[in-house]
Order: sequence, then C-alpha cells, then structure tokens
Amino acid sequence: MSGLTNIIEIINTKTAEKEKEILKEAEAHKTQKLKDAQTKAKQATASITSKAEIEANAEVSRYEASAKLKAKYQLLEAKEALIKDVLSSAQKHLEELVKKKAYERILERLIVDAATALEEPELEIVVPKGHASNIELKSVEAAIAKATGQKTKLNISKEDVRAVGGAIVRNKDSTRWVDNTFEARLERLDGEIRDTISTTLFETKEKKE
Repeated sequence: MSGLTNIIEIINTKTAEKEKEILKEAEAHKTQKLKDAQTKAKQATASITSKAEIEANAEVSRYEASAKLKAKYQLLEAKEALIKDVLSSAQKHLEELVKKKAYERILERLIVDAATALEEPELEIVVPKGHASNIELKSVEAAIAKATGQKTKLNISKEDVRAVGGAIVRNKDSTRWVDNTFEARLERLDGEIRDTISTTLFETKEKKE
C-alpha cells in the first residue's frame, strides 16, 4: 500500500505543480491582456484628443479668417465713407466756387484746355445757364492762340448744359467735343482723385502702424 500511496502523492504533487503553472500562465495572460487593453485605450484616447484638437484648431483658424475678412471689409467701408465725405466736400466747394471771381479764370483755363485738344479754327462753347457772363471771348481767344499758335474763333451757344460749372467746347458741326464741365472732369479723374485722397488720409497712418 505504501507504494500506491507514494504513487498517489507523486500524482497529486505533479497535479498541484501543473495547476500552479496553469494559474501562473493564466495570470500572466490576464496581465498582458489588461496591459494591451490599457494601451489600446490610451491610443484611442490620444486619437480622440488629437482629432478634437485638430478640429478645434481648424475652427479657430476659420473664425480668425472670417474675423480678418470682416475687419478688412469694415476698414474698406470706413475708408470709402471717408473718401465720399471728402468728395462731397469738394462738390460743395465747387458749387461755392462758381459764385466767386476766381471762377472766371478757372472757366477760361478749362475752355483753353479743351480748344487746345480740338485744334479747330472755329469752336462753340456751351456753359451752364447764367455762366456766359463769366467768359471774356477776346481774352480766351488770345489764350488759345498763345497755347496753339493759331487763331481760333469762339462763339457761345444759346444752349446750356446742366452742370455746376465748367464748359463743353465743340466744333461747328458738333462732331467733335471736349466735355470740361466740373462733373465730367470729376468722373474722368475719379480714380486719380480717389488715390490722392486715400494716400493723403491713410498712407501716413498705415506707415506708423
């Protein structure tokens, strides 16, 4: 019986050792699985965090771009309003100018410039209603002759032009003309005038900034 007992003890011992080995392996497997799960969880969290950060940065970038664009438009609108104010002031100045003595000299220069461009022996002048009295024909003809080197005969039309000031100068058959009314000149020089106003109003300030 002792031999059988020994065999049973040996079997029990081997079984216990095997159980311990199995349990140890199971514990190691469990620990590894737990580590793998924790690693994957961290990676997933990092991925979610990274994605959220990217989306947040993109949203901030979109907001900043929108804000900058909005600020740019607001600045342009403010500049345009200032330019319009200056142009409006200039218009009022011209309306006052036609009532002053200096207007005769300005009107003469506008007529001479137009006549010089046309280079015709006979020209007709069309002015706003009531402005003909500001023209001394002989003086203007002399100024044209000096500028062009040839005599030019001037006549004042019975027609009138709707304008604040200035004149339209045309040839006899009205096939060629130069519109030197204040309005026409302002329209032709609009870009140049705006550039000048913009430079005067904003360039110095922008350089400082």
